[in-house]
Amino acid sequence: MCAPFCPDRLITDAVTFFVVVNPLGLVPLYIALTRHEPASSRLSIARRGVAIAAVILVAFIVVGQIVLNAMGVSLASFRIAGGLVLLVIAMRMILEEEPAVEPEGPDGAQVVRHHRDISVFPLAIPYIAGPGAIMASMLLTDNERFSIAQQAVTTVILFLVLIFTYATLRAAESVHRVLGTTGATVLTRVMGLVLASLAVEGILAGIRGAFSLH
Repeated sequence: MCAPFCPDRLITDAVTFFVVVNPLGLVPLYIALTRHEPASSRLSIARRGVAIAAVILVAFIVVGQIVLNAMGVSLASFRIAGGLVLLVIAMRMILEEEPAVEPEGPDGAQVVRHHRDISVFPLAIPYIAGPGAIMASMLLTDNERFSIAQQAVTTVILFLVLIFTYATLRAAESVHRVLGTTGATVLTRVMGLVLASLAVEGILAGIRGAFSLH
């Protein structure tokens, strides 16, 4: 069994969380959502959104597998399902024509729909704590594959990625100027390829587990 600070596992966890959360890909979405908000409100929205996403993901790490066991869902089945979901998300990242920003209004300005608290929806869910991040959180903290120490290290890595996400959102305007729309699109495609590879690995691991293959 790999030690808690095994370099390969640390890299895998960090890359997986970075890809499924996609902090840089959030930048144009965040800018569109908060375009008409004052600077102080934008920072508050970013802070609340990341905090709420962290609570959601940690909740799935802590009780997600307990719920699965109560429902009689095997871990092999969950790995296959999780891998398929991640693969679909990866294909969307690769094949999407353009970032999914809010539609434009009649005057050409971005329409910002926030009759609800946009830090909860859509920023925390599904932009940050989306299906991919939830699946990854549970798969990377599988009780049958990883020790408590390994799961704790994975959770710390998740928090580091979320801290980076918050820092990226705080500097969203600057990041967007540096990357531009084209740069953000290219980066999303590359991360989609990485996520697709990780998803296929998860599916194969689930199949091996289901049929007791090695």
